[in-house]
Amino acid sequence: MIKTPLLPLLVLLMAGCTVGIGPNVSVVPNDDDSGVGADDDDTTGADDDDTTGADDDDTTAADDDDTTAADDDDTTAADDDDTTAGDDDDTTVGDDDDTTEPPPVPVRFIAMGDTGTGDTDQYAVAAAVQTVCAAQGCDFVLLMGDNIYDEGATSVTDPIWQDTFELPYANITQQFYPVLGNHDGGFLGTGLDLLRGQVQIDYTTSTTTNWTMPARYYARTVQNVSFYALDTSLAFFQSLPIYDSLTDDQGAWLQGELAGSASEWKIAYAHHPYYSNGPHGNAGNYEGLPDWTPFGAAGTGVKDFLDDYVCGNVDLYLCGHDHSRQWQVNTCNGTQLIVSGGGAKRTGIEGTNPVYWQDTDDEMEGFVWIEILGNQLTAEFHNKNGGLDYTGSWTK
Repeated sequence: MIKTPLLPLLVLLMAGCTVGIGPNVSVVPNDDDSGVGADDDDTTGADDDDTTGADDDDTTAADDDDTTAADDDDTTAADDDDTTAGDDDDTTVGDDDDTTEPPPVPVRFIAMGDTGTGDTDQYAVAAAVQTVCAAQGCDFVLLMGDNIYDEGATSVTDPIWQDTFELPYANITQQFYPVLGNHDGGFLGTGLDLLRGQVQIDYTTSTTTNWTMPARYYARTVQNVSFYALDTSLAFFQSLPIYDSLTDDQGAWLQGELAGSASEWKIAYAHHPYYSNGPHGNAGNYEGLPDWTPFGAAGTGVKDFLDDYVCGNVDLYLCGHDHSRQWQVNTCNGTQLIVSGGGAKRTGIEGTNPVYWQDTDDEMEGFVWIEILGNQLTAEFHNKNGGLDYTGSWTK
């Protein structure tokens, strides 16, 4: 056996030589990748000394030094530097920089017409409205004409305002947005008296606190819904001088309003129906009269106006005139049709148009409560006793 003296071996090691490793290779501490620059792949905290993206291998807060999305690995507020939806992980208010949408705000309202009698049935319906609004929420009330029987009000100080509006609705705090019906325009309830209708517009700026009717026709938007209050009494007589130009003006105005609206929902409301199973019947054939009846008595002017400007341009058309509640199956060019004219009076059901629902109790007045939440509309038909008769909905 060959023995190597211990002393000479120690001398060689102290001189910097290696045995069994290879010539001229040195051992460098903390760099186990053998001298490759800018790639320190150790795991020492707070010592990420490379520039490689997506390789933040230290634990120091607030120094997110990679570019990988969806891994916001620092703690600095207000710098949500990932793209993950629904995890806005900074603390800055009002800069939701992910793609989460806020929840929709509901729009809830009452729609009813033919209310202005001042009798016990009007008070009963008003009490039911108050109850439903307290339980389910209401933002406002739409009145769809014949607000004051039998020939409207003669002035803004006419005592009939107290009898047919202020006292019956004294306990309802929501704002009312009316349109004109034929009885509001005087002249034996035909609606021919333009000045009589103007009184209800003027009442908006009188002593009242919850009646808003700025013009014979007007528009307003609430959240994602645009409302168009229309005067179909003008259209009813559009075969007569003056009324024809007034109807054309209203149609041109409505076209402009619709074109300028970006609302998700569009709802028009007026007094006269397009389709109805009440005794007035369908526009163009009111009272069973042929469409050639003089002076537009069959409602041909109403039908023409609705065909030209409303049908297919709004989602829903609400009306009264017939004193009942109906949701028609047939639409006018895609526009849903609801009759809600039982706000204080009742007449029977005589027509045969298909319906989703209609009230067949000739003694039961009522109204419709509508909620729009995002892309869904729900309509509830309530009666004067507070009962819920029917609920329907549709999604756009």
